[in-house]
Amino acid sequence: MKDDPSGLPVWERPDLFLPVVGEQWGYVSLRDRKAHELSSEEDLRRVLRKDHEENIHLVWLPGMTNMEVPEAVTVLFEAVKESRVRSRMLTVVEESGKLKWGGIFLAAYSLYYIYRMYGMSPEASAYQLLIAWVSSANFTMGLLLFAMFAAFPWYDGRKRWREAMQWTEEGMRETGRLVRFESWLAGQKIIATRVLLGLLAVVFGGQMLSKQPHVAALTSLYPDERWRLLTAPLLHGNLLHFIMNAMGLLYLGRRIEALARWPHVILVFVFSAWFGGECSLWRLKQLDVPSSALGASGGLMGMLGFLLVFETFHRRLVPRSARRRLVAAMVSTAVIGIVGIQFIDNAAHLGGLIGGMIYAVAVFPKSDSVIRPKVMAPERYLAGAAFCLLLLGAWNAFAKMFWVGAKKSDSLRKKGVAFLWGGSTTLFKRGDIQPASFGPAL
Repeated sequence: MKDDPSGLPVWERPDLFLPVVGEQWGYVSLRDRKAHELSSEEDLRRVLRKDHEENIHLVWLPGMTNMEVPEAVTVLFEAVKESRVRSRMLTVVEESGKLKWGGIFLAAYSLYYIYRMYGMSPEASAYQLLIAWVSSANFTMGLLLFAMFAAFPWYDGRKRWREAMQWTEEGMRETGRLVRFESWLAGQKIIATRVLLGLLAVVFGGQMLSKQPHVAALTSLYPDERWRLLTAPLLHGNLLHFIMNAMGLLYLGRRIEALARWPHVILVFVFSAWFGGECSLWRLKQLDVPSSALGASGGLMGMLGFLLVFETFHRRLVPRSARRRLVAAMVSTAVIGIVGIQFIDNAAHLGGLIGGMIYAVAVFPKSDSVIRPKVMAPERYLAGAAFCLLLLGAWNAFAKMFWVGAKKSDSLRKKGVAFLWGGSTTLFKRGDIQPASFGPAL
Protein backbone atom coordinates (compact mmCIF):
# COMPACT_ATOMS: atom_id res chain seq x y z
CA MET A 1 0.00 0.00 0.00
CA LYS A 2 1.38 3.40 -1.03
CA ASP A 3 1.21 6.76 0.74
CA ASP A 4 -1.46 9.23 -0.21
CA PRO A 5 -2.24 12.82 0.81
CA SER A 6 -5.39 11.81 2.76
CA GLY A 7 -4.04 13.17 6.05
CA LEU A 8 -3.54 9.71 7.56
CA PRO A 9 -0.37 7.62 7.75
CA VAL A 10 -0.49 4.56 5.54
CA TRP A 11 -1.04 2.16 8.46
CA GLU A 12 -4.06 4.15 9.71
CA ARG A 13 -6.03 4.26 6.48
CA PRO A 14 -9.45 2.53 6.50
CA ASP A 15 -8.53 0.32 3.54
CA LEU A 16 -5.38 -1.08 5.19
CA PHE A 17 -6.88 -4.56 5.54
CA LEU A 18 -8.82 -6.82 3.17
CA PRO A 19 -12.43 -6.12 2.15
CA VAL A 20 -15.07 -7.83 4.29
CA VAL A 21 -16.47 -11.24 3.38
CA GLY A 22 -20.26 -11.10 3.26
CA GLU A 23 -22.53 -8.51 4.87
CA GLN A 24 -22.85 -9.97 8.38
CA TRP A 25 -20.33 -10.56 11.18
CA GLY A 26 -17.09 -12.49 10.99
CA TYR A 27 -13.42 -12.85 11.84
CA VAL A 28 -10.07 -14.05 10.51
CA SER A 29 -7.94 -16.31 12.70
CA LEU A 30 -4.17 -16.48 12.60
CA ARG A 31 -4.46 -20.21 13.22
CA ASP A 32 -5.98 -21.16 9.88
CA ARG A 33 -5.78 -17.83 7.96
CA LYS A 34 -9.41 -18.25 6.90
CA ALA A 35 -12.43 -15.95 7.09
CA HIS A 36 -15.26 -17.23 9.33
CA GLU A 37 -18.78 -15.78 8.94
CA LEU A 38 -21.12 -15.53 11.94
CA SER A 39 -24.84 -14.86 12.25
CA SER A 40 -24.87 -12.28 15.07
CA GLU A 41 -22.78 -9.82 17.03
CA GLU A 42 -23.22 -11.92 20.15
CA ASP A 43 -21.63 -14.89 18.36
CA LEU A 44 -18.64 -12.68 17.53
CA ARG A 45 -18.38 -11.53 21.14
CA ARG A 46 -18.48 -15.13 22.33
CA VAL A 47 -15.70 -16.14 19.94
CA LEU A 48 -13.60 -13.21 21.10
CA ARG A 49 -14.06 -14.04 24.78
CA LYS A 50 -12.75 -17.55 24.13
CA ASP A 51 -9.73 -16.26 22.21
CA HIS A 52 -7.17 -16.77 24.98
CA GLU A 53 -4.22 -16.99 22.58
CA GLU A 54 -5.00 -13.75 20.67
CA ASN A 55 -5.43 -15.67 17.42
CA ILE A 56 -8.30 -13.55 16.12
CA HIS A 57 -6.48 -11.02 13.98
CA LEU A 58 -9.29 -9.27 12.08
CA VAL A 59 -13.05 -8.84 12.48
CA TRP A 60 -15.87 -7.19 10.58
CA LEU A 61 -19.40 -6.03 11.32
CA PRO A 62 -22.36 -5.04 9.11
CA GLY A 63 -21.71 -1.69 7.45
CA MET A 64 -17.92 -2.08 7.37
CA THR A 65 -16.18 -2.17 3.98
CA ASN A 66 -12.83 -3.49 5.21
CA MET A 67 -11.75 -5.78 8.01
CA GLU A 68 -10.36 -4.29 11.20
CA VAL A 69 -8.27 -5.36 14.20
CA PRO A 70 -10.53 -6.17 17.20
CA GLU A 71 -8.87 -3.53 19.40
CA ALA A 72 -10.01 -0.78 17.01
CA VAL A 73 -13.72 -1.74 17.13
CA THR A 74 -15.26 0.12 20.09
CA VAL A 75 -18.51 -1.88 20.25
CA LEU A 76 -16.46 -5.02 21.00
CA PHE A 77 -14.62 -3.37 23.92
CA GLU A 78 -15.83 -5.63 26.75
CA ALA A 79 -15.25 -8.88 24.84
CA VAL A 80 -11.81 -7.82 23.59
CA LYS A 81 -10.73 -6.64 27.04
CA GLU A 82 -11.84 -9.90 28.65
CA SER A 83 -9.96 -11.88 25.99
CA ARG A 84 -6.75 -9.87 26.29
CA VAL A 85 -6.71 -9.86 30.09
CA ARG A 86 -7.14 -13.63 30.12
CA SER A 87 -4.50 -14.31 27.44
CA ARG A 88 -1.95 -12.02 29.07
CA MET A 89 -2.61 -13.50 32.49
CA LEU A 90 -1.83 -16.93 31.03
CA THR A 91 1.36 -15.46 29.55
CA VAL A 92 2.37 -14.15 32.98
CA VAL A 93 1.78 -17.59 34.49
CA GLU A 94 3.91 -19.20 31.78
CA GLU A 95 6.70 -16.63 32.13
CA SER A 96 6.59 -16.94 35.93
CA GLY A 97 7.33 -20.64 35.54
CA LYS A 98 10.29 -19.84 33.29
CA LEU A 99 11.47 -17.25 35.80
CA LYS A 100 11.32 -19.78 38.63
CA TRP A 101 13.15 -22.53 36.76
CA GLY A 102 15.63 -20.03 35.38
CA GLY A 103 16.40 -18.88 38.90
CA ILE A 104 16.77 -22.48 40.09
CA PHE A 105 19.12 -23.25 37.20
CA LEU A 106 21.21 -20.13 37.88
CA ALA A 107 21.46 -21.02 41.58
CA ALA A 108 22.45 -24.63 40.80
CA TYR A 109 24.93 -23.40 38.18
CA SER A 110 26.45 -21.05 40.75
CA LEU A 111 26.71 -23.72 43.45
CA TYR A 112 28.36 -26.13 41.02
CA TYR A 113 31.06 -23.67 40.04
CA ILE A 114 31.63 -22.51 43.60
CA TYR A 115 32.10 -26.18 44.57
CA ARG A 116 34.65 -26.57 41.75
CA MET A 117 36.42 -23.43 42.91
CA TYR A 118 36.58 -24.80 46.46
CA GLY A 119 38.13 -28.03 45.16
CA MET A 120 40.82 -26.03 43.37
CA SER A 121 41.44 -23.65 46.28
CA PRO A 122 40.26 -25.27 49.56
CA GLU A 123 42.05 -22.71 51.73
CA ALA A 124 39.97 -19.83 50.30
CA SER A 125 37.25 -18.46 52.56
CA ALA A 126 33.56 -18.56 51.62
CA TYR A 127 33.68 -14.81 51.06
CA GLN A 128 36.65 -15.11 48.68
CA LEU A 129 34.93 -17.88 46.75
CA LEU A 130 31.71 -15.87 46.45
CA ILE A 131 33.52 -12.71 45.30
CA ALA A 132 35.56 -14.71 42.78
CA TRP A 133 32.41 -16.33 41.38
CA VAL A 134 30.42 -13.09 41.14
CA SER A 135 33.41 -11.46 39.41
CA SER A 136 33.78 -14.23 36.86
CA ALA A 137 32.62 -14.13 33.26
CA ASN A 138 30.72 -17.42 33.75
CA PHE A 139 28.48 -15.85 36.39
CA THR A 140 27.98 -12.72 34.28
CA MET A 141 27.01 -14.79 31.24
CA GLY A 142 24.58 -16.86 33.30
CA LEU A 143 23.02 -13.73 34.79
CA LEU A 144 22.79 -12.16 31.34
CA LEU A 145 21.00 -15.18 29.87
CA PHE A 146 18.67 -15.27 32.88
CA ALA A 147 17.80 -11.61 32.35
CA MET A 148 17.23 -11.92 28.58
CA PHE A 149 15.27 -15.18 28.52
CA ALA A 150 13.49 -15.16 31.90
CA ALA A 151 13.40 -11.83 33.74
CA PHE A 152 12.74 -9.47 30.82
CA PRO A 153 9.97 -11.61 29.24
CA TRP A 154 8.31 -11.99 32.65
CA TYR A 155 8.44 -8.24 33.28
CA ASP A 156 7.10 -7.44 29.81
CA GLY A 157 4.28 -9.97 30.14
CA ARG A 158 3.28 -8.63 33.54
CA LYS A 159 3.36 -5.06 32.26
CA ARG A 160 1.12 -5.90 29.28
CA TRP A 161 -1.30 -7.76 31.57
CA ARG A 162 -1.60 -4.79 33.94
CA GLU A 163 -2.13 -2.46 30.99
CA ALA A 164 -4.98 -4.65 29.72
CA MET A 165 -6.51 -4.71 33.21
CA GLN A 166 -6.62 -0.90 33.19
CA TRP A 167 -7.93 -0.56 29.64
CA THR A 168 -10.58 2.04 28.89
CA GLU A 169 -12.20 2.43 25.49
CA GLU A 170 -9.71 5.18 24.67
CA GLY A 171 -6.82 3.02 25.86
CA MET A 172 -8.01 0.14 23.68
CA ARG A 173 -8.24 2.44 20.65
CA GLU A 174 -4.61 3.50 21.22
CA THR A 175 -3.66 -0.18 21.42
CA GLY A 176 -5.60 -0.69 18.20
CA ARG A 177 -3.43 1.93 16.50
CA LEU A 178 -0.33 0.07 17.69
CA VAL A 179 -1.69 -3.27 16.44
CA ARG A 180 -2.51 -1.69 13.08
CA PHE A 181 1.02 -0.26 12.83
CA GLU A 182 2.66 -3.56 13.73
CA SER A 183 0.43 -5.48 11.31
CA TRP A 184 1.35 -3.09 8.50
CA LEU A 185 5.02 -3.23 9.47
CA ALA A 186 5.03 -7.04 9.42
CA GLY A 187 3.80 -7.01 5.83
CA GLN A 188 6.50 -4.70 4.45
CA LYS A 189 9.23 -5.97 2.14
CA ILE A 190 12.69 -5.74 3.69
CA ILE A 191 15.07 -6.58 0.85
CA ALA A 192 17.97 -4.40 2.07
CA THR A 193 17.65 -5.77 5.60
CA ARG A 194 17.71 -9.36 4.38
CA VAL A 195 20.69 -8.69 2.11
CA LEU A 196 22.59 -7.19 5.04
CA LEU A 197 21.63 -10.13 7.25
CA GLY A 198 22.70 -12.52 4.51
CA LEU A 199 26.14 -10.91 4.38
CA LEU A 200 26.52 -11.26 8.16
CA ALA A 201 25.42 -14.89 7.91
CA VAL A 202 27.97 -15.65 5.16
CA VAL A 203 30.78 -14.13 7.21
CA PHE A 204 29.67 -16.01 10.33
CA GLY A 205 29.57 -19.22 8.30
CA GLY A 206 33.16 -18.53 7.33
CA GLN A 207 34.02 -18.07 11.00
CA MET A 208 32.51 -21.46 11.80
CA LEU A 209 34.78 -23.07 9.19
CA SER A 210 37.92 -21.11 10.05
CA LYS A 211 40.49 -22.16 12.63
CA GLN A 212 41.02 -18.51 13.50
CA PRO A 213 37.50 -17.01 13.50
CA HIS A 214 38.38 -13.77 15.26
CA VAL A 215 41.66 -12.88 13.60
CA ALA A 216 40.09 -9.87 11.79
CA ALA A 217 38.59 -8.33 14.94
CA LEU A 218 39.51 -4.95 16.35
CA THR A 219 42.43 -5.49 18.69
CA SER A 220 44.71 -3.43 20.91
CA LEU A 221 47.63 -5.43 19.48
CA TYR A 222 47.27 -3.74 16.09
CA PRO A 223 45.58 -0.37 16.75
CA ASP A 224 46.89 1.15 13.52
CA GLU A 225 45.25 -1.45 11.23
CA ARG A 226 42.24 0.71 10.28
CA TRP A 227 40.82 -1.92 7.92
CA ARG A 228 39.62 -3.76 11.01
CA LEU A 229 36.92 -1.11 11.39
CA LEU A 230 35.33 -2.71 8.31
CA THR A 231 35.80 -6.34 9.31
CA ALA A 232 34.97 -6.30 13.04
CA PRO A 233 31.27 -5.32 12.60
CA LEU A 234 30.77 -8.37 10.34
CA LEU A 235 32.19 -10.88 12.86
CA HIS A 236 30.53 -12.51 15.86
CA GLY A 237 31.84 -14.21 18.97
CA ASN A 238 29.56 -17.26 18.94
CA LEU A 239 26.22 -18.56 17.70
CA LEU A 240 24.20 -16.87 20.47
CA HIS A 241 25.88 -13.55 19.69
CA PHE A 242 24.97 -13.90 16.00
CA ILE A 243 21.36 -14.96 16.69
CA MET A 244 20.72 -12.05 19.05
CA ASN A 245 22.14 -9.54 16.57
CA ALA A 246 20.21 -11.14 13.68
CA MET A 247 16.94 -10.75 15.59
CA GLY A 248 17.75 -7.11 16.35
CA LEU A 249 18.66 -6.42 12.73
CA LEU A 250 15.43 -7.93 11.42
CA TYR A 251 13.30 -5.76 13.69
CA LEU A 252 15.23 -2.48 13.44
CA GLY A 253 15.99 -2.92 9.74
CA ARG A 254 12.33 -3.62 8.95
CA ARG A 255 11.29 -0.47 10.78
CA ILE A 256 13.88 1.73 9.06
CA GLU A 257 13.20 0.23 5.64
CA ALA A 258 9.45 0.76 6.00
CA LEU A 259 9.59 4.30 7.36
CA ALA A 260 12.79 5.92 6.07
CA ARG A 261 13.28 3.62 3.04
CA TRP A 262 15.89 1.04 2.17
CA PRO A 263 19.08 3.10 1.48
CA HIS A 264 19.19 4.22 5.10
CA VAL A 265 19.32 0.64 6.40
CA ILE A 266 22.77 0.28 4.83
CA LEU A 267 23.93 3.85 5.40
CA VAL A 268 22.95 4.00 9.06
CA PHE A 269 24.50 0.60 9.77
CA VAL A 270 27.82 1.45 8.10
CA PHE A 271 28.12 4.94 9.60
CA SER A 272 27.17 3.78 13.11
CA ALA A 273 29.40 0.70 12.95
CA TRP A 274 32.32 2.94 11.97
CA PHE A 275 31.52 5.51 14.68
CA GLY A 276 31.09 2.81 17.31
CA GLY A 277 34.25 1.10 16.10
CA GLU A 278 36.25 4.29 16.60
CA CYS A 279 34.94 4.54 20.16
CA SER A 280 35.76 0.88 20.75
CA LEU A 281 39.26 1.30 19.38
CA TRP A 282 39.86 4.26 21.66
CA ARG A 283 38.73 2.18 24.64
CA LEU A 284 40.94 -0.75 23.66
CA LYS A 285 43.97 1.55 23.61
CA GLN A 286 43.30 2.49 27.25
CA LEU A 287 43.44 -1.11 28.49
CA ASP A 288 46.53 -2.53 30.15
CA VAL A 289 46.02 -6.06 28.79
CA PRO A 290 45.64 -7.24 25.18
CA SER A 291 41.96 -7.24 24.25
CA SER A 292 39.79 -7.37 21.16
CA ALA A 293 36.26 -6.49 20.08
CA LEU A 294 33.89 -7.60 17.34
CA GLY A 295 30.22 -7.76 16.42
CA ALA A 296 27.46 -5.86 14.62
CA SER A 297 25.98 -4.36 17.79
CA GLY A 298 27.54 -0.94 17.19
CA GLY A 299 25.69 -0.70 13.87
CA LEU A 300 22.47 -2.03 15.43
CA MET A 301 22.63 0.48 18.27
CA GLY A 302 23.04 3.13 15.60
CA MET A 303 19.87 1.90 13.93
CA LEU A 304 18.09 2.17 17.28
CA GLY A 305 19.43 5.69 17.82
CA PHE A 306 18.41 6.65 14.29
CA LEU A 307 14.84 5.46 14.88
CA LEU A 308 14.57 7.27 18.20
CA VAL A 309 15.41 10.59 16.51
CA PHE A 310 13.63 9.94 13.19
CA GLU A 311 10.37 8.91 14.83
CA THR A 312 10.54 11.88 17.22
CA PHE A 313 11.00 14.20 14.22
CA HIS A 314 8.15 12.46 12.33
CA ARG A 315 5.64 11.88 15.12
CA ARG A 316 2.66 11.38 12.83
CA LEU A 317 4.30 8.46 11.05
CA VAL A 318 4.35 6.23 14.14
CA PRO A 319 1.93 5.72 17.07
CA ARG A 320 3.18 7.02 20.41
CA SER A 321 3.14 3.59 22.07
CA ALA A 322 5.45 2.25 19.33
CA ARG A 323 7.98 4.99 20.09
CA ARG A 324 7.85 4.10 23.77
CA ARG A 325 8.86 0.54 22.90
CA LEU A 326 12.04 1.87 21.30
CA VAL A 327 12.88 3.70 24.52
CA ALA A 328 12.24 0.46 26.44
CA ALA A 329 14.60 -1.36 24.06
CA MET A 330 17.31 1.24 24.73
CA VAL A 331 16.85 0.90 28.51
CA SER A 332 16.99 -2.91 28.27
CA THR A 333 20.19 -2.70 26.24
CA ALA A 334 21.70 -0.38 28.85
CA VAL A 335 20.82 -2.85 31.62
CA ILE A 336 22.36 -5.71 29.64
CA GLY A 337 25.46 -3.60 29.07
CA ILE A 338 25.82 -2.97 32.80
CA VAL A 339 25.28 -6.61 33.72
CA GLY A 340 27.68 -7.86 31.07
CA ILE A 341 30.19 -5.03 31.37
CA GLN A 342 33.06 -7.53 31.57
CA PHE A 343 32.63 -8.73 27.99
CA ILE A 344 30.18 -6.32 26.32
CA ASP A 345 31.75 -3.40 24.49
CA ASN A 346 29.67 -0.55 25.88
CA ALA A 347 31.92 1.99 24.17
CA ALA A 348 30.88 0.60 20.78
CA HIS A 349 27.22 0.47 21.86
CA LEU A 350 27.20 4.07 23.05
CA GLY A 351 29.25 5.27 20.08
CA GLY A 352 26.93 3.49 17.63
CA LEU A 353 23.84 4.93 19.36
CA ILE A 354 25.23 8.46 19.14
CA GLY A 355 26.33 7.89 15.54
CA GLY A 356 22.83 6.85 14.51
CA MET A 357 21.34 9.89 16.23
CA ILE A 358 23.80 12.20 14.50
CA TYR A 359 22.91 10.65 11.13
CA ALA A 360 19.18 11.16 11.70
CA VAL A 361 19.62 14.79 12.78
CA ALA A 362 21.88 15.52 9.79
CA VAL A 363 19.74 13.84 7.12
CA PHE A 364 16.10 14.19 8.20
CA PRO A 365 14.59 17.53 9.29
CA LYS A 366 11.47 17.68 11.43
CA SER A 367 8.22 17.15 9.56
CA ASP A 368 4.49 16.94 10.33
CA SER A 369 3.79 15.08 7.10
CA VAL A 370 2.20 11.62 7.16
CA ILE A 371 3.94 10.73 3.89
CA ARG A 372 7.14 8.71 4.20
CA PRO A 373 10.33 10.14 2.66
CA LYS A 374 10.92 9.20 -0.95
CA VAL A 375 14.08 7.44 -2.13
CA MET A 376 16.34 9.92 -3.92
CA ALA A 377 18.97 8.97 -6.51
CA PRO A 378 21.95 10.18 -4.41
CA GLU A 379 20.78 7.99 -1.53
CA ARG A 380 20.77 4.95 -3.82
CA TYR A 381 24.32 5.67 -4.98
CA LEU A 382 25.58 6.27 -1.45
CA ALA A 383 23.91 3.12 -0.18
CA GLY A 384 25.48 1.15 -3.02
CA ALA A 385 28.91 2.56 -2.16
CA ALA A 386 28.37 1.77 1.53
CA PHE A 387 27.42 -1.81 0.70
CA CYS A 388 30.58 -2.10 -1.41
CA LEU A 389 32.52 -1.12 1.71
CA LEU A 390 30.79 -3.95 3.58
CA LEU A 391 31.70 -6.37 0.79
CA LEU A 392 35.29 -5.17 1.02
CA GLY A 393 35.18 -5.77 4.76
CA ALA A 394 33.82 -9.28 4.22
CA TRP A 395 36.56 -9.99 1.66
CA ASN A 396 39.23 -8.80 4.09
CA ALA A 397 37.74 -10.90 6.87
CA PHE A 398 37.85 -14.04 4.71
CA ALA A 399 41.36 -13.20 3.56
CA LYS A 400 42.58 -12.96 7.15
CA MET A 401 40.67 -16.05 8.32
CA PHE A 402 41.74 -18.36 5.50
CA TRP A 403 44.83 -16.96 3.77
CA VAL A 404 46.79 -13.96 4.99
CA GLY A 405 46.39 -14.66 8.67
CA ALA A 406 46.95 -18.41 8.49
CA LYS A 407 50.68 -18.13 9.09
CA LYS A 408 50.15 -15.94 12.15
CA SER A 409 47.34 -17.83 13.85
CA ASP A 410 49.45 -19.41 16.57
CA SER A 411 51.16 -16.17 17.52
CA LEU A 412 47.84 -14.32 17.52
CA ARG A 413 46.37 -16.85 19.90
CA LYS A 414 49.35 -16.44 22.22
CA LYS A 415 48.87 -12.69 22.17
CA GLY A 416 45.26 -12.85 23.26
CA VAL A 417 42.97 -12.75 20.23
CA ALA A 418 41.69 -16.32 20.55
CA PHE A 419 40.06 -15.69 23.91
CA LEU A 420 37.17 -13.94 22.12
CA TRP A 421 35.08 -17.09 21.69
CA GLY A 422 32.13 -16.34 23.95
CA GLY A 423 34.04 -15.01 27.00
CA SER A 424 36.36 -16.69 29.45
CA THR A 425 36.17 -19.20 32.19
CA THR A 426 37.71 -18.47 35.54
CA LEU A 427 41.21 -19.88 35.95
CA PHE A 428 42.36 -21.11 39.31
CA LYS A 429 45.74 -21.95 40.69
CA ARG A 430 46.34 -23.82 43.91
CA GLY A 431 45.94 -21.24 46.69
CA ASP A 432 44.99 -18.45 44.30
CA ILE A 433 41.82 -17.32 42.53
CA GLN A 434 42.32 -15.30 39.35
CA PRO A 435 39.67 -14.35 36.78
CA ALA A 436 41.03 -14.67 33.23
CA SER A 437 41.04 -11.93 30.59
CA PHE A 438 38.43 -11.88 27.91
CA GLY A 439 37.49 -9.87 24.84
CA PRO A 440 34.29 -7.84 24.52
CA ALA A 441 31.75 -8.08 21.74
CA LEU A 442 30.53 -5.04 19.89
